[in-house]
Amino acid sequence: MNDLSFKKENCALLIIDMQNAFIHPEGSLSKMGLDTSRTSIVIEPIKQLKNKFKASNRPVIYLQHTHRPDRTDAGLIAKVFPPIMDLGHCFDGSWDGEIIDELKPDEDDFIVKKHRFSAFYNTQLEDVLRELAIETLVVAGIATNVCVESTIRDAFYRDFNVFVPRETTASYTLEQEQGALGNFEFAFARVNSLEQMLIELEK
Repeated sequence: MNDLSFKKENCALLIIDMQNAFIHPEGSLSKMGLDTSRTSIVIEPIKQLKNKFKASNRPVIYLQHTHRPDRTDAGLIAKVFPPIMDLGHCFDGSWDGEIIDELKPDEDDFIVKKHRFSAFYNTQLEDVLRELAIETLVVAGIATNVCVESTIRDAFYRDFNVFVPRETTASYTLEQEQGALGNFEFAFARVNSLEQMLIELEK
């Protein structure tokens, strides 16, 4: 892929883990001790981005992190973060696992459920993207250095051209966020501003 410019006609928006667990002060990650106040700052920028995608008639795909209440699909996540399953982290059907009220999916949006950090791992995401003839991804959501970065790296390995408007993603510390954005800029994605992306979608 020699031309890495943005291609509106074959793009899709991925919105990753915008769920109560990761953002709400009563969510499981806040209860685990993470500062979720930083993650809420991306809500309005993502709303703007989604609205522009909808106006451009381009697909919007939500990634929703879920776990069975019996924890059999948690794997090492439960061991790396010991309290997380006791807090009901993203259990199927729970409030914790719901997408936040401010960004509820529309009827024509896609929802792909995942059990690991990467949106491509053991999910139908790639099948959906290939069926839609998507070659360019705009990625937004939480957290920049975990699920967003895991997804972007896996997208790169599958030859998707990725763009990340920096205002639409955040981590629980500034250092984690900046480190991930630096990794994206090195190889895995094109990092730009929300304003630049909105202009591209207007063309």
